[in-house]
Amino acid sequence: MPVDSEQFIRNAFATDPRLGCELLFRQYFAPLCSHAVRFVYDRQLAEDLVADLFYAFYTKEIYRQITGSYRAYLYQAVRNKAYNSLRWELGRQETLPDDLDRPDTETTQPDRLLQQDELYRALEQAVQQLSPQRQRVFLLSRFEGKSYKEIAEEMALSPKTVENHLLRAISMVRQSLRQQKLISWGFLFIAAWS
Repeated sequence: MPVDSEQFIRNAFATDPRLGCELLFRQYFAPLCSHAVRFVYDRQLAEDLVADLFYAFYTKEIYRQITGSYRAYLYQAVRNKAYNSLRWELGRQETLPDDLDRPDTETTQPDRLLQQDELYRALEQAVQQLSPQRQRVFLLSRFEGKSYKEIAEEMALSPKTVENHLLRAISMVRQSLRQQKLISWGFLFIAAWS
């Protein structure tokens, strides 16, 4: 988003917070959903996380506390919400802050960012190791939220074949994470995919 657009939205918040939130929502909802789905591999969950973020952003008047870039804040908050959601799926107690109570603080805690980046790279690498057909089935299912039947029709496969490809893909991702000593994350993602 160019600086002019950021300033335009900041001015909109100053005159009408509802309009400012609407402009941010229109500008960032789809890109933030795409960002979130990279972590949770579920389009509907990603959309829910982003919608929750915008709801809290408006109702808690977080926009008043942000002095830096709205974009930077939103992307970091979505990433943290995605990781918290995945941890919740596992039943873990530790959570990352959503940064909703501390906007514009340094969210660059090196250990946390390194852990998140390591996990993302490991997942991306695991998905890249899948065969082209399995990878396509996986991406259509997890990124586009398509059903087995829809994928089967699109790829000219049977729904059972699609299901088998997806189960094998999940198994391979789990195995890859285990080999990289990220096994707790593997269980986390299997729980999220089930």
